[in-house]
Amino acid sequence: MYKTHFNKHIARLAFAMLIGTTALTSCDDYLDVRPKGEKLEDDQFKTSEGIEATIYGVYGSMQSPSLYGKDLYWGLTDIMSQDLNQNKELEGSVALSKYQYTTDNNLRSRLSNVWTTAYQTIGYANNVLKNLDKKSKDDFPLLDLYKGEMLAVRAYLHFDLLRLFCSTDPTKKGIPYTTTYEAKINDFKKVGEVYDLIIKDLQDAEQLLAEEKEAIVYPHNNEQYFKFQNYRETHCNYYAVLGILAKVYWMKGDMDNAAKYAQMVIDSNKFPLAEPTEVQDLFAGKLSDKETLWGLYSTSYIQTCQNYLYQYQSYQSYNPYTDASGATHPMPYDKVYSQDVDATVQDYRLQWFDKGNQTVNLHKVIDYYTISARGNEPDNWSKRIDGINMLHVSELYLIAAEALLDKDYSKALSYYEAETASRGIPALRANQVLTKDMIFNEYHKEMFGEGQVWYNMKRLNKDIESNVELRTIPASEDIYVLPIPQDEYNYRN
Repeated sequence: MYKTHFNKHIARLAFAMLIGTTALTSCDDYLDVRPKGEKLEDDQFKTSEGIEATIYGVYGSMQSPSLYGKDLYWGLTDIMSQDLNQNKELEGSVALSKYQYTTDNNLRSRLSNVWTTAYQTIGYANNVLKNLDKKSKDDFPLLDLYKGEMLAVRAYLHFDLLRLFCSTDPTKKGIPYTTTYEAKINDFKKVGEVYDLIIKDLQDAEQLLAEEKEAIVYPHNNEQYFKFQNYRETHCNYYAVLGILAKVYWMKGDMDNAAKYAQMVIDSNKFPLAEPTEVQDLFAGKLSDKETLWGLYSTSYIQTCQNYLYQYQSYQSYNPYTDASGATHPMPYDKVYSQDVDATVQDYRLQWFDKGNQTVNLHKVIDYYTISARGNEPDNWSKRIDGINMLHVSELYLIAAEALLDKDYSKALSYYEAETASRGIPALRANQVLTKDMIFNEYHKEMFGEGQVWYNMKRLNKDIESNVELRTIPASEDIYVLPIPQDEYNYRN
């Protein structure tokens, strides 16, 4: 029943996009189509069902391959973090792995698509918010949930654009922060100003979504089908907003607030860490029943995985670096997982990797049971929600551990060891001291293949162990700041 319900609403994405496209046309075209657009909006937003369908359309846009259906998940930043390798010239991945952002037309086009699709989706969210401002809770009891989700989505998309295309220096040039739907040119703001706007949107969302604080429980309670308040893990819900705030403050360097928000999620006890034996299939193209705070429902993502991750195809596949073929990479995947542990330790995350004679495939984030039709999937596999894990609680344990390390060592250690124990790693020996480097290495292991390692490297200004060039590349803004697509400036002119 759930999938039928969601397919119906995702199918309406085209209609939601029809409304949204006016935000990206020229001013003259915009004036030409606006009367029709307003009539469509009036019809769409008359009922709760229409509003909810449009919100599902926003989430549907987020699963585009240019966003979290590929490039903002593992497609771009896992290439840049030197975790995945792809040799397809048509996608510009070779230039990307060497940080040659302006020399390859295919890569420039790909980055432009990320920028455009993200702002397009922000425009859809802004369109929803604009129309919701005309509504009242008397007529629409879930109005605060609608608004809170769209504010959070808007903030999260700006956050990823900021992390990708801007410096970490708060005084340097940031990105435009778009809060309106109308076709207009928005001024570039400084990085620090963009962070302030992201945090404001998230804090507003936190207040609006607080009404569901107690309703979200573990195990999940989804007894009333076809209701917007069910399957909250597929929405940017209250606890997802807290987790995003933890990440934003962490990236910004505000460790007190990073710890505060991470602990709010952890201490809720609504997102338990998995058992080691559950880790292999925890994020395998399904939203985790335990750890996922927020994920995007998607039935198309599995095809992307089949094309790029499931089996080795020369010049097509995204594969972890390995020395199986006789190469000597500075940081192949197995070396990542050998850091800070004895050789006898069984890290259950190594089950995410399917090792062949000379290649390795990453199966962490794909539903390989369905793709392979093996027929030996775990119990209730078909009942788990298909999709893309956007945020899970294990990451917050590590954020809390780092944020508290200098302030409350014992608490930091408890978070670190809770997370590592859930992956099969024993507690530190009596003579071992937890360090920030150990937390970084553990974060690398945990977030491998989810597009987040690169941002952590950038946050810490880490030198890069280049697997593609077999050398250490010094950290610099030339490496860590991607160029804003030229089309943005052409549009302004």
